[in-house]
Amino acid sequence: MHDHGSIAPLTDSEFRKISSFIEQEFGIRMPEAKKSLLQGRLHKRLVACGKRSYGEYFDFVTGDPAGKDEFLVFTDLVSTHETSFFREPGHFKHLRQALPGLAADKARLRFLCAACSTGEEAYSLAMTIDETLSEAGLGRVPFTVEGFDLSSHAVEAARRGVFSEARAKKIPDETMRRYMMRSKNPGKEVCRAVPELRARMLFHTGNLLDDMGLSERSYDVIFCRNVLIYFDRQNQHKVVAALASRLSDEGYLYLGHSETISNLDLPLKTIGHAVYQLR
Repeated sequence: MHDHGSIAPLTDSEFRKISSFIEQEFGIRMPEAKKSLLQGRLHKRLVACGKRSYGEYFDFVTGDPAGKDEFLVFTDLVSTHETSFFREPGHFKHLRQALPGLAADKARLRFLCAACSTGEEAYSLAMTIDETLSEAGLGRVPFTVEGFDLSSHAVEAARRGVFSEARAKKIPDETMRRYMMRSKNPGKEVCRAVPELRARMLFHTGNLLDDMGLSERSYDVIFCRNVLIYFDRQNQHKVVAALASRLSDEGYLYLGHSETISNLDLPLKTIGHAVYQLR
């Protein structure tokens, strides 16, 4: 039993250190008003990890190799769930219908997940692709899912393919059994994507407005969802034009449901809700 009273309150300097890390790494603003929220969310994790102060806990999750799994729980608690498994499921339904046609005459398929954060969307893509191709008798068609993000910490988490159990609740049971392994340590509350799935993933840092660091000339499917809302109109045009230039002839670009490009002059036609192809 840990003594709950032995944890020092979150100091102003600790809050500044943690909040600036969250803003830099995840693009999530943490104004002073969120200090008590942050303290409330992290308190039980300090108890679980036996840490006496928020500074000690923060150093553990960001600087100690032993804190890698806890870093994912930390990410979960501090991020406002900017990403989740199978978010906006209509797009995954559309992809399931489109995939057999896309795969029919291809030697291999290439998928891109832009601003992939900690990888939930990229792994949702990979699970959907693998299941759909198997069901369509196209399991032999190789595919890769490439993801990039500004945050090196997020990319490292995506690469490891370890997720908190809380996050994984969004994965359908059958899919979960097939593609995720639960931790043998019950105190960890994490699961990991199976090696066969991780082998299909490629994660790296990249910047949507500058060098995306892409490994392919073109992609059959590009997901870039709920990112444009952070950019002004000029940069929205720049980002979507750059992605469109990497789309294969029959490929699909998926944007966030609330994002529109109708006011941007781009070589794209709408073929579904926030789904586009080259004109």
